[in-house]
Amino acid sequence: MRVGFDARMISWRGVGTYSRNMLKQFAQVPDLEVVCFYNDGTSDRIPSGENFVKVALNEEVFTTRNLTKIGHAVKKAGCQLFHTPYVVAPGNLDCPLLVTAHDIIPLLFPKSIPSFWLRRTYKGLLADAVGKADHIITVSTVSQSYLLAHFNLPLGKVSVILDGVGHEFGPRSDQETAAVCAKYGIGRPHILWLGEYIAHKNVTALVSAYSALSPKIRAHYKLVLAGEKSGDWQEVHKEAVRRGVGDLVNFTGFIEEPDLPALYTAADLFCFPSLYEGFGLPPLEAMACGTPVVCSNSSSLPEVVGDGGLLVAPRSAALSAAITEVLTNDNLRQRLRKRGMARASMFSWDTAAAKTLDLYRELAQQ
Repeated sequence: MRVGFDARMISWRGVGTYSRNMLKQFAQVPDLEVVCFYNDGTSDRIPSGENFVKVALNEEVFTTRNLTKIGHAVKKAGCQLFHTPYVVAPGNLDCPLLVTAHDIIPLLFPKSIPSFWLRRTYKGLLADAVGKADHIITVSTVSQSYLLAHFNLPLGKVSVILDGVGHEFGPRSDQETAAVCAKYGIGRPHILWLGEYIAHKNVTALVSAYSALSPKIRAHYKLVLAGEKSGDWQEVHKEAVRRGVGDLVNFTGFIEEPDLPALYTAADLFCFPSLYEGFGLPPLEAMACGTPVVCSNSSSLPEVVGDGGLLVAPRSAALSAAITEVLTNDNLRQRLRKRGMARASMFSWDTAAAKTLDLYRELAQQ
């Protein structure tokens, strides 16, 4: 079976993690040939596979004019199926189209895309992809329900295939965690958050919750906000200063991917107050590393975290109370570590890829 895979987004957060892990699994399937379409600068992120063929597209993702060109390239490559891990659907394909729609966050939280042009383009691309797709994968039942309702789709058109957690995520040694903390100027002990500074991530609520902790806890545990300094990060910084905790909050900037397991392991608590997630990889990765998790009880997060973390309303008072409870209760911390690692072990990219391959075979026969 010869399948086309759009790898132009392979260096992105989220979609890139999904793409890399899927391709790692596909590289081990003997009866599968994968044509990886890429843009210059992303080719080196594609995992190695003797059954992979690389084809340069060099077409922008957020430009609708290039969709026909991509369709011609897919047809020329002789693909029996084309899979896009993002909502970008080529035109005039001769083969079935499989679309992975992780979420519809930009429709629910428009401010997550600050540019009006990008918001309008995304809405158009999403509607176009949903309309063209022969089948859609999404990564949680919550995302499935939003897709079905928003686009009035039949249930049989959207399959839920849960994301996995990479084998690299697990507790790391004291030596490795110390080295990563030194690299990013992180003091210990600390509370950790990781993500992007965009509206639905609700980071200001975490800063507010941190400022409401007792002076004794704040004196002992700093707050580490790990993520590229872009989007709304300056507003979050201003909130920290306004709340009087500016000197206690460490904005690390971008964290390199190989450093993530040690970063999670080093934290005494991982807090994820997001208002909406299509899936929510960071709390799952933190749990896999044995770090206690406090997480919001919204959208897909209860489906992912389950009993592996402490689920609370994504408001500052509830977050502050949960953080205090975890940091002052050794027995609870140990229970969360044990339950979190057990929960994370239930999510596997091997399983996700196997279920996706079943869809490939089904669609290719249509």
